Amino acid sequence: MKHAMPILLTGLLSACSSSSDPDVKRHFIDDGKPHPLVILLGGSEGGNTLAKSHFAPLLERFHDHGISVAALAYYGTSGTPSRQIALSLDDIAERISAVANDPKINSNCIAVYGFSKGAELALLLAAHFEHINHAVAVMPSHVSWNAVKTFSSQPGWQLNKTPLAYVDAPLFSWQMQKGMISGTYTPAFNAALEKADTTTLAAARIPVETTNGPILLVSAEQDEIWPSHAMANKITESLEQAQFSHPYQHIALPGGHYSFNRETQNQVNQFLTKTLVNQCQ
Repeated sequence: MKHAMPILLTGLLSACSSSSDPDVKRHFIDDGKPHPLVILLGGSEGGNTLAKSHFAPLLERFHDHGISVAALAYYGTSGTPSRQIALSLDDIAERISAVANDPKINSNCIAVYGFSKGAELALLLAAHFEHINHAVAVMPSHVSWNAVKTFSSQPGWQLNKTPLAYVDAPLFSWQMQKGMISGTYTPAFNAALEKADTTTLAAARIPVETTNGPILLVSAEQDEIWPSHAMANKITESLEQAQFSHPYQHIALPGGHYSFNRETQNQVNQFLTKTLVNQCQ
């Protein structure tokens, strides 16, 4: 097994991006009217998975609710950084503004919709940039984590040219290496959270209460990748303590990290129709 582990690690590090994916894929409603915009953000795999052809039905369903959509890569494509290390939230927010700067888009109504690592990013963007006024976080985190697929500990994000504090779940921890065999990584992330001191946890916490609009969380009660259910509960606790003035909701799925399905997507679309389409002017 000691000889197999480096091979597994190499595979994990290399299977992260697709330079042939577009940096952004726009799928806008073209009826002469400006519509709300949803920005889709994929997970730690990198590239722009949600721009691939088999996700076209997902993009198309947004149109049924009067929403334009764009899949945005944040690393691993030809025009984005090759690795998820200290990615600039400012740069990503500027790219979102550029996508929204289109007569087909109502730039007052912008939602970020992220999955897993992309959910972490979505919550960070919504917390720090006022023009992003809705967030949907599927399998979210309440804290910033270290960069993915790196041998050494590195920050995943930066804001105003300053790296964000993070909780470190090392690639070489025993729990993480064991997860590469079992496919279950949640113990590694739980161990990292338990090891982190209160100062680190406070500094790494995503300030969700500063979000300028509604928040929808979707978590998995038996999440095998990271503890999204417990972390989503932490997010709702922060919102409750801050007496958050915008609508928020937590949908807890009885399943694993990939239990998101069409029924759940319908619930997301209902939330966006109510808060983004009907209320955002």
